[in-house]
Amino acid sequence: MAFATRRRGAVLVFGLAATVALSLRAQTPPAPTPPAAPPGAAQAPATAPAQGRRGAPPPGRGGGGMGAGPSDLPTVDAAAATRARPIYAAQCINCHGTQARGTDKGANLVRSLIVLRDRYGSELGPFLKKGHPAGTAPALTDEQIVDLAHFLRQRVNDSLRGSPIFQAGNVLTGDPKAGEAFFNGEGRCSTCHGASSSLAGIGSRLTPVDLQQRFLFPRTGRGRGAAAGPPASAVTVTVTPPSGAPVSGTLVQMDDFNVSLRDANGNYQSFRRTPDVKVVKTDPLAAHIALLGTITDKQLHDVVAYMETLK
Repeated sequence: MAFATRRRGAVLVFGLAATVALSLRAQTPPAPTPPAAPPGAAQAPATAPAQGRRGAPPPGRGGGGMGAGPSDLPTVDAAAATRARPIYAAQCINCHGTQARGTDKGANLVRSLIVLRDRYGSELGPFLKKGHPAGTAPALTDEQIVDLAHFLRQRVNDSLRGSPIFQAGNVLTGDPKAGEAFFNGEGRCSTCHGASSSLAGIGSRLTPVDLQQRFLFPRTGRGRGAAAGPPASAVTVTVTPPSGAPVSGTLVQMDDFNVSLRDANGNYQSFRRTPDVKVVKTDPLAAHIALLGTITDKQLHDVVAYMETLK
């Protein structure tokens, strides 16, 4: 008898749930059916591109940070880049070169901060329409600007060593004497490095391409664990709470709300950033990062040519 009662209760509960579900479903209006396209018309895509821009990939398909610009690396739409080739050839190639690496008339777009920060025309479009140094912007539609953004990002990606078409060129095109003068003078490299100390024999240990890479992007990573300790180039931070002693360690993560670190004993500590919490960040490679925005191509190659002689 008890079993029969429980069974009838279960049936009632199930029936009630089914009734509610059907009721809710009946209250939800069906999605409108788009009108059929006229015969011969191009079919609209099943889903609109992200952010309403042609060729923009769906959110979350980015990559790691490259240093200049947001950390969401844009994905290149090969078809969009191909559509932009005649646009680039007609409007840009005479000044910026066949591979967008610049000429005497125009800048190297592969190193352009506008291009590196661009996300599907977000920076390139306003620049072309308002701030182009030529005085008049190309008469491009928004769709063409997005295609051009894909083309330029493809040129940037092709310059990376991970690209399947990357070929290491001869980077020893600079003047070693001029590089030494920059190293000891304007570049202030000698304040941290010495030809007979930290850089002794570096020209024998590294290829010219690796010399250039290490010079521009010397950071090899953050902490390697408590046993090995962080590398000398690790970013450190000191957090001073409202009450208590300051806490220092290798920076793990920091944003507007929280800061976390790993102290000398390998312990992870996290702090909420409030107005009464003092945070001091120290980056040993800050000078290298700042140099990226000021060093010219000639100065770069001069320094690489000088370091190659340190054998």
